[in-house]
Amino acid sequence: MAKSGSLGALVPLEIDRENPTPLHEQIAIGLREAIDKGRLLAGSRLPSTRALSRDWDVSRNTVLHVFETLVSEGLLESRVGDGTYVADRSETEADIEPGDPPVDRNAAGYPFRSLSRRGRNLIAQSHGDMSEKPLPLMPDIPDLRSFPMRSWLRLMNEVSGRLKGNILVNLTNAGYEPLREAIAHHLNLTRHLDCSADQVIITTGSQQSIDLVARLLLERGDPVWVEEPGYLGARAALAANGCTLLPVPADGDGLDVDAGLARYPAPSMIVVSPSRHYPLGGRLSTERRQALLDFSRQSGTWILEDDYDSEFFYVGGPGPAISAKDRTGRVLLIGTFSKTLLPSFRLGFIVVPQDLADGFARARSVIDRHPPIFEQLVLSEFIRRGFYAAHLRNMRKLYRERQEALVAALDSAVGYTPPAHELASGMHIILPIANGADDRALVRDLQDRGTVARPLSIYYSGRRKQSGLLLGFAAFEPDDIAATQASLSDLSRSIDRTRFRSPEPQL
Repeated sequence: MAKSGSLGALVPLEIDRENPTPLHEQIAIGLREAIDKGRLLAGSRLPSTRALSRDWDVSRNTVLHVFETLVSEGLLESRVGDGTYVADRSETEADIEPGDPPVDRNAAGYPFRSLSRRGRNLIAQSHGDMSEKPLPLMPDIPDLRSFPMRSWLRLMNEVSGRLKGNILVNLTNAGYEPLREAIAHHLNLTRHLDCSADQVIITTGSQQSIDLVARLLLERGDPVWVEEPGYLGARAALAANGCTLLPVPADGDGLDVDAGLARYPAPSMIVVSPSRHYPLGGRLSTERRQALLDFSRQSGTWILEDDYDSEFFYVGGPGPAISAKDRTGRVLLIGTFSKTLLPSFRLGFIVVPQDLADGFARARSVIDRHPPIFEQLVLSEFIRRGFYAAHLRNMRKLYRERQEALVAALDSAVGYTPPAHELASGMHIILPIANGADDRALVRDLQDRGTVARPLSIYYSGRRKQSGLLLGFAAFEPDDIAATQASLSDLSRSIDRTRFRSPEPQL
């Protein structure tokens, strides 16, 4: 069977037919440049000479001449019966002439070329030096091996037949309608909301949700309460929108509302994680929830409720969301599926007041229209058929067993037992470190021993930071967790024994 001439990389070239330089030389120059600058990668298969002669509107003999020239130069290689490929010319020391000056690829740039102040502030929110390897005891990652992949793949195969004209063309800017209905039903049942599908806006995750809320409800420079310590993604998204971040301390009862009102009495928005504070693990007390709602009603302040981790509870339940008690339309709730399903599964949602739903949907279309439709179709069926609820039940049982394994490992290694409020929910435990110790250095030492943790201090924005280690358990078997005891035992002299008896939060 004849090979298709369409196979191979697309090779667009600009050919000037008024230029006295012969066509074959112009083409050769263009291909050399594409190879040298990496636009044509080593190992790339080129289209056939017939296909290229049509693309470039030149004779096939011209293309053959170019190929022969570049093969002789070592830039291309011809494989009999298979085609022509870009040669692998991995540079070695022998290829570099002694005394050749190093190439400065930025030498042609303007001397005043730099990032904007906002760009530098955004980069300052990043902690790219922290390991992301999924090794014990990496926090914030679910158990990928226990994900019901067979059910998911079966649904993928089933819904692929629905990808036809009407769905592809008529998809609303707010997201796939059946998915929004499924999410609304799930939240009404589990979080005591009374929302409709119209109020659910599908996003690509928590950070896009926060970014969209900030763009629509806040002006540049508006003051925003953020938890101290708190979620780095929220701070980054708010900082990128020019908000003034006001750190309000959190403790075992969550965000300290009284402290916030005493320090910053006029915020435009309050960002809070009431179901389980990140990263300290406390649940916002009933009194503080009511104080937030009272303040919002009196002042008109927006409340952004980050419901990132309400699904994995081991004692009791998460209780109603703050949004469920809102009577003035000032609370928005955001959620994500990256912790309950897969970290790479980039779907989240915002539940907005009814009168804002149309505006959010229109704004969502300006940013990037909507998330990929195929994932939305599969997830809607996954929720509707009960797979999601069953998966959550299985994970709660599994994660509770692994949490117990980590508690036992900490007790054996350093004699530490976390306070009860940290063990009521979540996917990680905090090991308190004496504030004189460098928790980032301890993280690097643990990493050298094959144990991955995160330093607590990076979640603080002010000068006063507490030291500690975030230790995850959700993704790891009990035997893997037990194997970290030797690494953890080296921390015995660094832990803060004054925090062993943390005050219990009010329930």
